[in-house]
Amino acid sequence: MEAFTLFDQFPEPARSQLAAAFDEGRTRPEWCFAEGQARLAYWAPFPGSEPVIVWQFDPGPDPVVAAGLLRRSLGAMGLTKIIHDISLKPGLIPVVDRTVEHEALTRAGFAMEVERLLLEWVAGTDLPSDPGRLTYHPARRMDRAEVLDLLIRISEGSLDYDTQVEVATAGAEREARWMYDDLMNRKAKPDWFVIGRLGDSPVGLVAPDDHSIAYIGVVPEHRGHGYVNDLLARGTRTLAKAGVERIVAATDVANAPTANAFLRGGYSEVGRLFRYYWRQS
Repeated sequence: MEAFTLFDQFPEPARSQLAAAFDEGRTRPEWCFAEGQARLAYWAPFPGSEPVIVWQFDPGPDPVVAAGLLRRSLGAMGLTKIIHDISLKPGLIPVVDRTVEHEALTRAGFAMEVERLLLEWVAGTDLPSDPGRLTYHPARRMDRAEVLDLLIRISEGSLDYDTQVEVATAGAEREARWMYDDLMNRKAKPDWFVIGRLGDSPVGLVAPDDHSIAYIGVVPEHRGHGYVNDLLARGTRTLAKAGVERIVAATDVANAPTANAFLRGGYSEVGRLFRYYWRQS
């Protein structure tokens, strides 16, 4: 069974991607599994964190074999919850266009629970205008407790499905601590992740990654005034100024305020992400 845990069980480019993720502390050889033509690996967002996603999942031609591999790997990993994303171009759906993968997931106990918009801004597109209403302060220079408090407040009434689930199951404080660690371990430059303020009042935050808008949010008392547009303009302009030619983002289809802010800001829909969840019963 040792062969099931080696990166060389995966063809390129997956093999190189796994090796790079290993160097970053985001996966391990023992998180890789193979059976027949089916292969998968597990991925963690930052070093020291538990795996959160089934990654590099190639189900092969047989959904029954792939489902068995999923179940065996979940048991071997000792996980209680995990997600898997299927990304498709607009108009396509997993049950029709990724039939084997969809069937393997559902046979293994996964359920598709949320659909997300995949968005993209490309160089040459007009940059979103910054109204100049907010001042910005790098989160890395702020006290950890202050940033955590802001993340907790942003989670209140959030329209983001993942946030809703984590707050309901793990609690707002635990979700905020995990989010803080995730954002602080991104590849962004130190001053890119910023808190926006209106005078002395924190309004929200935007956290660009090296090529994406990783997170954006507004506290409840400042919602409804369009500050998400200000924050998105800041994040987009930060990355554009750094020479990033393609900025990606994702938000739930049901999160209309955030989705509309991206579309107003020059982003276009390039696909849909279908997120499947597995939880230990």
